[in-house]
Amino acid sequence: MTGWTITFEETLKNTNRMFLMIGVPPCQDYYPPTVLAAVRRNARFIVSLTALLYTTIGELLYLGEMLQREVNFLEVTFQAPCIGYCTIGVLKMVILAVRRNTIAELVALFNAKWKRAIVSDVHRAVSEETMRPAITVTTVTAVVNIVMGIAFTILPIAEMIYHHHHTGAWVRKLPFNIWWPFDPYGGSKYFWFVYPLYFVIGFTGIIIHMAFDCLFCILAAHLCMHFRILKLNIAQMVATGERDVNRARLYDAIVTHQDLMGCSVFMQNVFSVALFINFFGSSIIICIQAFMITTVTGYTLSKFVLFMLCFLIELLMLCAYGEDIVQSSGDIADATYNCLWYEENKSFRMSVSQIMLKSQEPMILTAWKIWPIQIKTFSSILQASWSYFTLLKTVYGEK
Repeated sequence: MTGWTITFEETLKNTNRMFLMIGVPPCQDYYPPTVLAAVRRNARFIVSLTALLYTTIGELLYLGEMLQREVNFLEVTFQAPCIGYCTIGVLKMVILAVRRNTIAELVALFNAKWKRAIVSDVHRAVSEETMRPAITVTTVTAVVNIVMGIAFTILPIAEMIYHHHHTGAWVRKLPFNIWWPFDPYGGSKYFWFVYPLYFVIGFTGIIIHMAFDCLFCILAAHLCMHFRILKLNIAQMVATGERDVNRARLYDAIVTHQDLMGCSVFMQNVFSVALFINFFGSSIIICIQAFMITTVTGYTLSKFVLFMLCFLIELLMLCAYGEDIVQSSGDIADATYNCLWYEENKSFRMSVSQIMLKSQEPMILTAWKIWPIQIKTFSSILQASWSYFTLLKTVYGEK
């Protein structure tokens, strides 16, 4: 095989770059042994978490103030998606902090499996065919979401310039509403002190969403790659007439299949809760965004279109890689059945039947054992969002 070959470290490079942007050490790094060293190593991450946590609390406080005075329903629905987005972001940052060593252990496990599994040009070809598209998809998705997020925070400036050009008056606008101990609209010095913070907060929220989701997708691609390599190895399991060689290959296949099932459980434990909150929140947030899109105009319309696109792309990517795990793990049953197992002795055939039995039920990662991470779940979330949307339209129309 000629040309540049991808390495394990290369598969995580872009994800680690995103983590670095918000002060998160590389995902393969464990916590330092002492508390002081851990704090120093994660100082920027603590600052990022504090900023996003303050934003979430500030949005809730602002919503509370809104409800104490007379506000229309549109103002409340404008605030809700931002609260949901930041809340999910805080949760993902907390999971990264609490489960740092667990994530590093999972990455180390995949690294060790990479070194053991890729031993021939055929295996390298499988790794290239699986991991290169995964890197491209996650990178492009992250860049698109970052660009849309930056556009979301810049749009108020464009609106202010447009309004000044046509009316000659400056009307200050902010990307979203947060409670501050002072009035950010009370003077230029307050406004232009706060506005850069919105860039930092918005960028932090986007990066944590993308970094966390890209980490899941890259690790899911690794799991799929190993299932595909196992499929190739099983197809060649009875390629020779030497029973000892065939039995050794069978043993390796059994151990590898069990290891991969363990890896899927490992991933389930790390990502399950965050994905559940993500899916549950998205079904509501997409509904509210769709409602806002049908009721607002101008730059506000553009903001909510960008916001909804970010959620849709993020959900589609997660569900697509969950679906890939289902398909690649399910292919093991067919590969096992199609090998020449029937030419071996009874003990061999019994062992092969166990692999077939276990692999007939594909690996399905779930969001807190409720939502399977598959394409059909993406469709279900859209259907739920549509139901909520039609209810909102009906209730708001009656008012």
